[in-house]
Amino acid sequence: MNLSQLQQGLEQAFYTENHRIVFWYDAEQSFTEELQVLDLNNIQILNMANESSLAVKLRLELQDKKGKYLLYFPNAEPESEKDWLLDIKLYSRCFYADRFSIIFNELGLKQQSLREHLAKRGEFIKAKTRLNNLKRHIQPDTDAQNLDMAMIAVVLKAESPELTHIVLALAYEMVQQKLELDVNPNCFAELEKYQLIPALLISLQIEIGYPLSIEDFNEESPFKLGTFFIHLMTTDFCESLGEVPPWAKSLVIPSASSRATARVFLSRWRDSSKYYSTFDILSQMVSNVLNIQEKTSTFNVEQMLDIMTFEVIEQKIIVDISSHIAVAKKDELEHFRVIISTRLDGYWASKHKDDHTRRKYRTIYTALQAAIDLFSLRLQFESGFHFKSSEDLYKAYEKELYRFDMAYRHYHTAAQRTHVDILKKLNDEIENCYSYWFMDHLAQNWGDRIEVEQRLNSWKLSSVPNQQDFYHNYIKPLHYSTAKRRTVVIISDAFRYEAAVELRDRINEKRYSEASLSSQLGVVPSYTTLGMASLLPHETLEYKEDVADDVFVDGQSSKGTIARSKILKSYNGLAITAETVKGWSREEGREALKDQDLIYVYHNVVDARGDNSSTESETFMAVEHAIDELTELSHKILMHFNTSTIFITADHGFLFQHSKLEAADRSYLTDKPINALKSKKRYVIGHNLPESKEAWNGSTQNTAGTISTTDFWIPKGANRFHFVGGSRFVHGGIMPQEIIVPVLTVKHLRGEKAEQRTKRKVEVISMKSTLKMVNNIQKFDLMQTESISELVVPITLSIAIYDKDIKVSSEETLTFDCSTDTLSERMKQVRLSLSGTDFDRKKDYFLILKDKDLNIEMGRYKVTIDLAFTDDFF
Repeated sequence: MNLSQLQQGLEQAFYTENHRIVFWYDAEQSFTEELQVLDLNNIQILNMANESSLAVKLRLELQDKKGKYLLYFPNAEPESEKDWLLDIKLYSRCFYADRFSIIFNELGLKQQSLREHLAKRGEFIKAKTRLNNLKRHIQPDTDAQNLDMAMIAVVLKAESPELTHIVLALAYEMVQQKLELDVNPNCFAELEKYQLIPALLISLQIEIGYPLSIEDFNEESPFKLGTFFIHLMTTDFCESLGEVPPWAKSLVIPSASSRATARVFLSRWRDSSKYYSTFDILSQMVSNVLNIQEKTSTFNVEQMLDIMTFEVIEQKIIVDISSHIAVAKKDELEHFRVIISTRLDGYWASKHKDDHTRRKYRTIYTALQAAIDLFSLRLQFESGFHFKSSEDLYKAYEKELYRFDMAYRHYHTAAQRTHVDILKKLNDEIENCYSYWFMDHLAQNWGDRIEVEQRLNSWKLSSVPNQQDFYHNYIKPLHYSTAKRRTVVIISDAFRYEAAVELRDRINEKRYSEASLSSQLGVVPSYTTLGMASLLPHETLEYKEDVADDVFVDGQSSKGTIARSKILKSYNGLAITAETVKGWSREEGREALKDQDLIYVYHNVVDARGDNSSTESETFMAVEHAIDELTELSHKILMHFNTSTIFITADHGFLFQHSKLEAADRSYLTDKPINALKSKKRYVIGHNLPESKEAWNGSTQNTAGTISTTDFWIPKGANRFHFVGGSRFVHGGIMPQEIIVPVLTVKHLRGEKAEQRTKRKVEVISMKSTLKMVNNIQKFDLMQTESISELVVPITLSIAIYDKDIKVSSEETLTFDCSTDTLSERMKQVRLSLSGTDFDRKKDYFLILKDKDLNIEMGRYKVTIDLAFTDDFF
């Protein structure tokens, strides 16, 4: 050691660590010359070879209590009972000048025995880089075991010397190197080189209870990291299962406290944004080795509900639920909802991890939830539909029958996204329920009422406005009121009522807008040309001979945006496309609309893809896209373009079924009539059409208020005419899905009204104000204080037990989203596992509930942890 290093080490002791007295023992008398030239400001150097210990003692304790002294002893450190200055030494600092002592000092360690330990780790501390990295993991009171763990952390580049971070770093190495479970990662050779493997095994044994005996491992039978993962994951599996199958008895960690700690460890691993993907890979490897799929083949959903260890369990739960939905009773379907909610809060479908695996399972569960909705509705109307009038059925569709169509759409939208074989069987059951039960029963009841009431001769319902009166019913009262304000009408082609329900809810999620939904009786035939014309301001609608695809509004063509803009000009308005509005900046939009009172915005997403044989299979995806676009479009118009009211409506709805139609779904016409202007799957329109027994016959004078006597044919029920082209997406007829046209009224809210719509997350409380934990793994009851509503929204909580700011349990996730007032349905249980055994029953711990999305504390409850016995064995 050179003079500079000596100087630096002593300065650290006096100036950095602020010791007043430093003892320096130099048994080999290697530094007597250096002692003479040391330059330590304000430090008195005493060579104890020339001093009386008693005199120095009196000087330091009585004569000079503030001065700083370096006491140099050219001899070995005496035994405690022969040391006259021991009492002073106990509150002072000892300095050593050999290589390992310098490193000891450099690391700021206090335990003198660690100098010897450092000497045993000479190979590790050879490299300056390793030594520098070691410093950030060292505390003054670090002991030998923790020092070795810090060295392991340096080798593995782990975040900290905590066992959790070290094991996660080892798991990462295994995955990166694509190793099998019986092969240790390359870093093990380095750990062996530095003699650090025993420290790793000691930590594993102390904290997790594996291995049972370190002596079990030797050169012939070395420790295998993969075997540890097998024991760890088997333990987690059995703890979640609530029992130990015979095949797992030799693999489960015996101690109860260790099992709980293992569960906590895996919970934190799965929760790690950096390392959770390594868990996915290694758990799959363990699953394969243990053949979990076969071993759980006889398990039911209830047994597997809490297991998050293996992905194959998620798949089995999905298969089991999907295979029972179609034949389940009402209470079983409701229980399936609870199971799905639990799994959505779990690991494999977590909404807080956005990767392909989680998206896949979330989407599958969305499909299953929609299937449950559909079959629940079928049970509700098990005997079919028997409404006494067409108006009763119309109102029933507005109130709840639309949910059949919504559930069917949600199911197929999700199922198409997943592209998994798991749902293939359920697909068939869904088709049987919707296309061959719901549609048949609906068409029968609706068709009977239409015929009995001769409704096509008087296309009116007493409490429902007609589509051709849209302008007079909705726009004119605003357009010509004393407080006249700009009005925007968005017409979305083929946007049907059930989608408008979802759009209303989406808009109402926004604080500064409010949407209400009503409907109007659509014109017949329910197709674009007639529907678009009927929505424009007008006195007359008219078809002209030999003009196949145009309806004249007050004598003017209504075909296309330019023609409609000419019609609206008389009302100080214009027609534009949604694409134009989407492209405007705030300034461009305000400039374009500054002198306009009435703006019609034409939006075409659903019909553009549905009414095309090559893309009709994408119809439900198009509906979802339309809802997204209309949400943003309405928000942009309200917030950016000085508009207080928007109406969102459609020209018509549509029918769609995912499966190909059978012959029974077609109405066969021998020939198209010679006077037809237009012939499509769901309608034929023309002049002087003859009567047809294969279809319903009518006149647009009665069904749309045209002044021309234009006739039409419509296939009965939900059937299609057998014309060439696509047939799964159709419109033009009179089924409720086609002619119940939505009208959304969207208003811009300001001031107090906006404040009243401020949403808040639902409150969750513990059923007890103070809690006691007597087992390493225990359940706690939590309750949602009120039901979910438009302004009270669900909350996802992360729940754990804390000692001050330190988490001492597993952290679990629960979502509270109950919309009923039944207390039992608003209750949930959380199962927490404690980490370790070092708990003081006289100390206050806390169960803390945090908003998972915002990481904000939402509640805390005092917990007493009193573990009477924690070392039970199987």
